[in-house]
Formats: sequence, structure tokens, C-alpha cells
Amino acid sequence: FTEADFYQQNFDPQAYLKEYYSMSDSREGANVFLTQNLKSLHKMFSLDELRGGTLIDVGCGPTIYQLLSACERFQEIIALDYTDQNRRELERWLRNEAGAFDWVPVVKYVCELEGDR
Repeated sequence: FTEADFYQQNFDPQAYLKEYYSMSDSREGANVFLTQNLKSLHKMFSLDELRGGTLIDVGCGPTIYQLLSACERFQEIIALDYTDQNRRELERWLRNEAGAFDWVPVVKYVCELEGDR
């Protein structure tokens, strides 16, 4: 395990997102891992019993992929993370700032899993 202070000072969310969450032909191994996770999450959140008022993701990192299929099942989703840089990265995406990670290919893939709804 990495010490909290070291992680806080050295984790690079942009590098992490590019390495593991970019959906491109050149990232085939990473794509397989990501698409399998997205399929599993879609299947899990498609269960009739899995719904509620609030979903809390503790330790979300700079990612949203794990929440996409939950959007239709929960009224509110709260994403929490320890590091400032991960929270800033998510805020950049929410504000659609230049240089924020592009989740569009991942969102489109989830929409396809859900029947383009």
C-alpha cells in the first residue's frame, strides 16, 4: 500500500485515466479490461432489486465509469475521493473544461449496452 501523503503528492489522474480508461484501437488490452468491467456493472445495475435513493462511491478516484449504469437506478449519486487531484479532475470534467478527460466514448459504450437509451 502507498502512504497517503505520497499518493496525495504523486498520483497523476490524467496519466491513470489515459492508461486505463481511454477507448482506442491502440489500447486493446486496456479496452478489454474496461469493457468487461462496464458489462459487469451494466448487468449488476440491471437487477430489479438494485435501486435506491442515494448511492455513495467511496474512493471513486478520478473515474465515473463505475457510476454510469447506476444513473437510472438511483436518485442521487455521491462520489468521494481522498486526493485533491482526483476531485479536481472530476470537477474539470463536470465543468467541461479544456483538457478534462473525455468520457464520451465510455458513455457511448454504456449507452449501447443499455440499448441506446
